[in-house]
Amino acid sequence: MLRRLGGSSSSLWRPKNPHSPSGLRFFLSFFGYLHGVLVKNEKVVESNRKILVETLRAIAEILIWGDQNDSSVFDLFLERQMLSYFLQIMEQDGGSLNVQLLQTLNILFENIRHETSLYFLLSNNHVNSIITHNFDFNNEEIMAYYISFLKTLSFKLNPSTIHFFFNEATDEFPLLTESLKFFDSTESMVRIAVRNIVLNIVRVDDTSMTRFVRTVYLFELVDNLVAQAIELDTFIRSAENVIANRERLRDKADDLVDLLHYVGELLDVAVVADSLSDLLTSRFLIPILLNSLAPRFDNHAILLTPVSSFFFFAQFLLVRLLSTIQTFLSAFFFEDVRLLTSQWVRDGDVYSLQLIKRPSKIGERVFFEALLCAFDSSRNDDYLSFYGLMLIYAVFQNKGNVGELLSAANFPYRHHLQRTRPSDSSYHRNESLTKASSVEALTEAATCDKRIIDALLSIIDAAGNEDSRLRPVTLELACLVLRQILMVVDHDEMHSSIGNKAAHSLARLVDRLGLYVNSEHLFLEWFEDEYAEFEVNHIKLETIGYEMLLPPCNTVMSGLPLNKRLPSGFEEKIRSVIQFYFHVRKLSKDMLGETETEIPVRVGNNLAVEVGDCINLNNSDLLSCVVVIKNERFSRFLVTDRLQLILVEPDNRKAGWAIVRFVGLLQVCLSNSLKPINDDISIILHTKNPSTMKMSGFYKRQALLTARFVFDDHIRCMAAKQRLTKGRQTARDLKLQAICDLLGVQRIGSASPRANPFRIIKGCAPGSIRKQVSYYLERR
Repeated sequence: MLRRLGGSSSSLWRPKNPHSPSGLRFFLSFFGYLHGVLVKNEKVVESNRKILVETLRAIAEILIWGDQNDSSVFDLFLERQMLSYFLQIMEQDGGSLNVQLLQTLNILFENIRHETSLYFLLSNNHVNSIITHNFDFNNEEIMAYYISFLKTLSFKLNPSTIHFFFNEATDEFPLLTESLKFFDSTESMVRIAVRNIVLNIVRVDDTSMTRFVRTVYLFELVDNLVAQAIELDTFIRSAENVIANRERLRDKADDLVDLLHYVGELLDVAVVADSLSDLLTSRFLIPILLNSLAPRFDNHAILLTPVSSFFFFAQFLLVRLLSTIQTFLSAFFFEDVRLLTSQWVRDGDVYSLQLIKRPSKIGERVFFEALLCAFDSSRNDDYLSFYGLMLIYAVFQNKGNVGELLSAANFPYRHHLQRTRPSDSSYHRNESLTKASSVEALTEAATCDKRIIDALLSIIDAAGNEDSRLRPVTLELACLVLRQILMVVDHDEMHSSIGNKAAHSLARLVDRLGLYVNSEHLFLEWFEDEYAEFEVNHIKLETIGYEMLLPPCNTVMSGLPLNKRLPSGFEEKIRSVIQFYFHVRKLSKDMLGETETEIPVRVGNNLAVEVGDCINLNNSDLLSCVVVIKNERFSRFLVTDRLQLILVEPDNRKAGWAIVRFVGLLQVCLSNSLKPINDDISIILHTKNPSTMKMSGFYKRQALLTARFVFDDHIRCMAAKQRLTKGRQTARDLKLQAICDLLGVQRIGSASPRANPFRIIKGCAPGSIRKQVSYYLERR
């Protein structure tokens, strides 16, 4: 009937199946036995640790059974004051038993389903005593189970249970105060858990508790936000733009952004929203962010760099509470320096908020003017411009109903703008502005401050300047913002000015590229690499922000991709110009309402051969070979057309036809003979997969095929090498000719085209999905 748990004579005995329906009397008896074990082992020594651990596990198991089957188990638990024994054990042990106790309590509270059982557990204030117990938090297991225990308790809070934790008479709230001690923990998972605990607490509708949270917690939360903002700004000012510093910066920026998201969640809780909004405005938005955009009035004031201010503003606009966003945007767009009545100063090692004399009025809308100054073309630097653009874009993406306010500021706004994908500019690349202007979500006619348009056009214009220090990512963001504006503002003069500026800048970029298309041997690779990047890697503001916070750098060793830094050396300068060309060309096409049909560049109208195609080789010169890849050998025939290297296998169903087994581009084919007279050559074909193309700022092509080709004799081997070498050059010339035609530049030494000799037939090979092309059309 009973079985023993453990190996010593003092081990526990319990029923083989404690869940069997053998009667409540047996379970109560067994529970009494467990209580006896605790009584006999009140003093913790090494010899009884194991049996105490088993006892705690068994108690939790029976309590869960009692919650699901009969409440009298909890009556006995309360009558015997079992939690008091838990406390006695905690006070005597700082290691494994405390870990087991916390684990047991956590499992117990997680599985309790009935409120009556929960009331039994929370009575007599033992849980609060456990919460305030001085655990050894240097023990990672204890820390993890303790935080998990607090989080589990927070999920049990409701208007009925909150009073077990909050003592209104003594103004004590251990669950909150003890949790907040870990608010700034170095462990991210602990910080997240603490914030979830606080959110669970404030969501309980209880007036006394809410008053306590407002008094004790919200001030500390906002001041913590201010301290993190100042710390991050200090790091930005002093750090160089290298990989190690960017890793530290990412951690700091992530912590601040997480805190802003957490503040946004608190603002969604009605009972604390107004109080928190007032504190944010009076202690964070005005004295530190807006004050940093105004002229300095006091040398003791702590001010952020404009870059940091714009970055924090853009992140803060993720907040959804309408009143907070309206207060911020109203101050930003319309107020002057007389709004500033306090400032943050350093008082020893801490920061304090100090009241100041209201400054004299020095101009209208000084904070909005600071945004426009970010685009000052005389700076020849896009460091501040990027975050100015980021702020404008964040205003577009805010989901609050602030249309009237923005309209009053002459700032374009559309309520349904959030339907577009905010982090992916590919949406805008695939939809022309002509189509977008007819979207039914357009509201009544909107306008835009001409200075904003002029600021954006100055960036488009800078892309065509040879001495510009503009980075491609800034140009991409400027184009994205322009598209957002033009989806709202339907103004012919504005459309015309943007189209003319884009066309003018594009013409200058074409002139610059025309200097190198014939002279630079690798121009084809550069052009196709950057187009692949342009098509695949679109701007994502939620991940790009922190990378740009440090001053622009121009070294490959920084680890930043080329579009996020200044070019270093001749090759990167040309690559940057190519990136500018693609962005401005796309904008120009959008303004004309045209669809891109010339890029990617193509040679003729012939269909490319693909694996699985069945092709006619009656008029082709085939070379028999054995392809050796690692330890495998394949018998194939080698044939080339104008652009491709093709390996085929004869089709046994039709003479003169073959099935394609491998295809690669001749333009990226490298062949090499190991000896002067030999019957084999080494061939490497590269792929242009964008995901493997760029690593740490360097462009790296991945090998699509690396193999040794063995021919019947050295004469055929030499013929194959000559064919591949000549074919590679011809393919490159044809592609460069297509690029020259695109740019309107005359090609020097172009190759004469040759018709594709292959005839592609549908259905001749398993898995083939090629469409039939008539022999007559191919010969034309």
